[in-house]
Amino acid sequence: MATAAQFAANHTNAQHATGPVSPHGKATSARNRLTHGFRSATVLLPGDDPAEYDALLAELTEHLGPDDLTETRLTREMADAEWRLRRVRCHMESAFSRHIATLAVQNPSLDPLDLQSLAVETLHQTGCSHSTWLRYETKFERQYDRAYNTWTRYQQRRTRNARQEFDCAIVHALAVPPPTATETVPTELGSNVQTVPNPFCSCGSGENCQTCRGQNAPPVPHSSALKAAA
Repeated sequence: MATAAQFAANHTNAQHATGPVSPHGKATSARNRLTHGFRSATVLLPGDDPAEYDALLAELTEHLGPDDLTETRLTREMADAEWRLRRVRCHMESAFSRHIATLAVQNPSLDPLDLQSLAVETLHQTGCSHSTWLRYETKFERQYDRAYNTWTRYQQRRTRNARQEFDCAIVHALAVPPPTATETVPTELGSNVQTVPNPFCSCGSGENCQTCRGQNAPPVPHSSALKAAA
């Protein structure tokens, strides 16, 4: 069990192991062990050209035309994934070019195709791994595709909702008022009407009325009166 003096000494030493405090020290520490930056949360790394990234983002923004915050965020995610994907491929090309140049000096009799194959087989000897490059390449390709597919589904949902709202507006604009419960016979036809049996009698007894035999049926205008009115 630690004594009181040891506990006090450990507490004092811990005060000096809290890491950098100043903004500059924190920024420097954030770049510790930064070999390729493919796991970095920062898109732009030291040596990257911010203007080139802005041009990529502007190109995607012009192509996709985001209209709200969600589409803008997805557009930026695509730009970030594309930027990292380009970095992977540039690093891969640079690593292979340097390794092939070294192998060409060591094996002057090999043709370019054999040198490329040998470079793929022995790249791990340089501290790099071809499978690592491919894994990061696939990762960023999937990130781009996932953001693009999400953007596409969001666009389709917005279009569907807008179409539904438009259809509802058309229905309300063309809505016809419901017909009245009863229709009256024009007064000018009142003297030219005759009563005809109505199988659907008003007494409610059914089609073959045996109670009033249609005597309670409403008056129906005669065909001659309708022609005269026309």
